[in-house]
Amino acid sequence: MAIPLATTGTATFDQIAIVTGVVGCLYVALAVLLWRERTGHGTLVGRFADTIGRLDGAPRWAALTPYLHAVSLLACAFGVWWDIAIHIDRGRDTGPFGTAAHYPIFFGILGVIVSGVLPIALARKPLPARIIKLTKGWRIPCSAALVTVCGTFALVGFPLDDVWHRLFGEDVTLWGPTHLLMIGGVVFSIFARLLAIAEVEQLGPVWQSSQDLAGPNKRRIFQEMVSVGALLIAWDLFSTEFNYGVPQFPLILQPILIAFGATLGFTILRARRGPGSTFVALGVYLLIRGGIAYAVAEPLGQIVGHFPLLIVEAVLVEVTAFALGNKNRFRLGLVAGVLIGTVGVVAEYAWSHVWMPIAWPSSMLPSAIGYGVVVGAGAGLVGAWLATRYAEVAGEERATGIKPVRAVAVRRTHQLGAVGLVAVAATVFFCVPRSADPGVSGVVSLERVATGAEPTAYVTISLTPADAAAQVDSARWFEALAWQGGGLVYHPMEKVAEGTYRSRGALPMYGKWKSMVRLHQGQRDMVAAWVYAPEDAAIAKPVVQVSNGQTVEFIDEQQVLRREERTDVPRWMWNAGYALLAVVGLLEVAGIAWLVGRGARGGRMRAAHLAADEREREIA
Repeated sequence: MAIPLATTGTATFDQIAIVTGVVGCLYVALAVLLWRERTGHGTLVGRFADTIGRLDGAPRWAALTPYLHAVSLLACAFGVWWDIAIHIDRGRDTGPFGTAAHYPIFFGILGVIVSGVLPIALARKPLPARIIKLTKGWRIPCSAALVTVCGTFALVGFPLDDVWHRLFGEDVTLWGPTHLLMIGGVVFSIFARLLAIAEVEQLGPVWQSSQDLAGPNKRRIFQEMVSVGALLIAWDLFSTEFNYGVPQFPLILQPILIAFGATLGFTILRARRGPGSTFVALGVYLLIRGGIAYAVAEPLGQIVGHFPLLIVEAVLVEVTAFALGNKNRFRLGLVAGVLIGTVGVVAEYAWSHVWMPIAWPSSMLPSAIGYGVVVGAGAGLVGAWLATRYAEVAGEERATGIKPVRAVAVRRTHQLGAVGLVAVAATVFFCVPRSADPGVSGVVSLERVATGAEPTAYVTISLTPADAAAQVDSARWFEALAWQGGGLVYHPMEKVAEGTYRSRGALPMYGKWKSMVRLHQGQRDMVAAWVYAPEDAAIAKPVVQVSNGQTVEFIDEQQVLRREERTDVPRWMWNAGYALLAVVGLLEVAGIAWLVGRGARGGRMRAAHLAADEREREIA
């Protein structure tokens, strides 16, 4: 049977024409640049790259990418946080370009693609030891291919997002498949940026005279610190719903995401660089992340986006490196990850009670530490693997910290990295699923505060059955929430009698506001009960107006928070959509592993060759 397509939140013809025209013009311009550079004709871009390369001490193919990529990442991050704030404040948009926030995301993704295509067009000797051969005379760095692929995956997310909305209705959640595809592509491109830095470092002795190497080397190290700071910022995008106070997945995922991102980023950096390097990356993260939060909240007038501090996590990595050194990168990553999974999680638990919109309940702390240890240790191993490969790409000669012969040592590092990745992925996949146990209901009492055209009311609810009421005291959250009516309102439900709870503040019950009571019990049980919702003729939803003394049923929270999502689509179509996302994610991870590993093999070969030449000179 044919399934009619949804029309809300989908692209109109003029939007499709604009996007197609912009992307088409960009691709034509890039094609002209590729053709002229590969046929030996000079271009303005090429001359500009030569100039920047001389100033920065980098080959022309690596001269422009650091700056363009950084600006593109900043545009994407700013656009995503702005866009999510708009959705929370106002609800769904009118299409892919229904809000101004979509433009920085779109052009930021295009910038990521361009930052990958530029080194492909400008590639000429000297090149890293391991490259990708496109034609007989056209060889490109591995990092350029990886950036281009990641940016392309992110760009494909735009039209797929429109298709998804037509099939399934608008999913007002960050963790929709197409949203994760766009964000994931941008985030993964940062690993390519770190690879490019290592490739340029490998060429140092070839590209520069020894007396000129120190200055640009410091600039590249600073670029690496900034890139890790960007990785911390970009990784926090995945936690945005938690940071804004409207998470749609279990709360346990917030400490897991924090532990993974902090351990991974800080380990990659500190495993290769000297004391204090993590603090530079931390400073970049706090400065830019705080600046974006302020810009979205104040000049743009949206809600405040909170964020984790990561200060304790950076200190833990520095202390671990001071105590153990960073010669054995895997030991550093493992110990630092365990410390972040325990001490770091406790620190973020305390921070959640200071500034986060949803304070972590003490009942969640044991499981948060348990999962944090597993994820932190796994992220430490993955970070150590990446740091080892980047060091090999750069031509570093020192050992991996594992004693056996080199071939065995390299294979052992691959095994440790794989174990870490599996540990992280298994933990996340185990914690993501939600449930909605039926049977919880309550009698609602409304205490009117304001009447007339804009009524508000305190919400009191008496829960049944008795065992459900008894479990509320240990709930992950039990709150009254209103959103998408021009702002965000959330108040904890406070106990006033046995089994009876009252909202700390009043909820709006007019206009476009959607007001509800949310209950998150155990690790994954998430239900909600309507208090008020307007009629929405576009999706054939009637008005919801709970009256005083009415009994309400707690239902699957997803049916309340995602009112626009369709319920008449077969389950297999949903599963197919998420399976496609999983396949794309695996392809991106595999691409990173293959290209970084390929570059590392070239670095090892070059280091061995240089070492052999040095021994021959000594013998002579």
